[in-house]
Amino acid sequence: MEGQSDIVIPIIDLNPFINGNTQQRREVAMSIARACEDIGFFIIKNSGVDQRIIDDTWNVTTEFFDRPDSEKAELTKSQDEYPFGYTSIGGEILSAGKAAETKQQSEALPDLKEMFSIGPSDPQAGMPPRLWPSNPPSFAEKWTEYYDTLANLAGTILQAFAIAFDLPENYFEQFTGHHASAMRALNYPVIEGYEPQPGQLRASAHTDYGTITILRSGGPGLQVSKDRDPPTWVDVPFVENTFIINLGDLMRRWTNDRWQSTLHRVINPPQGSGWGRRQSIAFFYNLNKDAKVTVLGDEEPKYEPIIAGDFLMQKHLAAMAAKAK
Repeated sequence: MEGQSDIVIPIIDLNPFINGNTQQRREVAMSIARACEDIGFFIIKNSGVDQRIIDDTWNVTTEFFDRPDSEKAELTKSQDEYPFGYTSIGGEILSAGKAAETKQQSEALPDLKEMFSIGPSDPQAGMPPRLWPSNPPSFAEKWTEYYDTLANLAGTILQAFAIAFDLPENYFEQFTGHHASAMRALNYPVIEGYEPQPGQLRASAHTDYGTITILRSGGPGLQVSKDRDPPTWVDVPFVENTFIINLGDLMRRWTNDRWQSTLHRVINPPQGSGWGRRQSIAFFYNLNKDAKVTVLGDEEPKYEPIIAGDFLMQKHLAAMAAKAK
């Protein structure tokens, strides 16, 4: 497998930050900051999230993806009208969002995954009401609980960010009071009899768009590369009972490129690997749609201030529209 020896994705114990004293909290915050500056990815253990909440959400998600395609398709809407819901296999090209950043045309092939996603329930977030599947019956309840729990975890991680920047611990709360975060489940099935075309992946190379992503992964296949051309890929370790955290493009911009928003992808199962089907649940912690993002710190800013919602929607629509070309 391709690799690069100087890339290290650390495993960070969050418990001392949640329950520790001031010094312990700062030590964890600085460990997180080093990971953000070096690679933009880290793994957290002892997150404080109840395992029951994780398991319940995971199980109803698997049940949903096992429902008939025709039933799932009822949750597919125009992306201009409702940028969430169900997306069938081949319905997204993530690398198109990355191409949009540099105003390039994307010729990538559709990703080999299906998805279901929701946005915020808070009307002040400015997003349409949530659209739920009717089966499994407990789906909405379990997903709502997980969404709210992960939003709290994201807030904790942003507290660590603030400490690392010598800002007040609650600094980022002013930008997230009616956050427009999204939660997305992804199913990467084994497609019997289908041979992926050259370059076609489970998830094409991309960076995430917002502040941070909190990923619960069900197996290996995620790879990262420092954002260079050509990329050199290294595996993200699959560690049971952990969350993978990565930064998005808006956080990179916010830190004046001091922190990384790193290219990543999900590869197809290597011959004989036995990986099979892969499921993951990603929580994208986004700011308030109307939040004005101005570069942090005293350095000469590389970027003009930008409105968070405009930045995110531009990238999202580019990724979804590429399929129609």
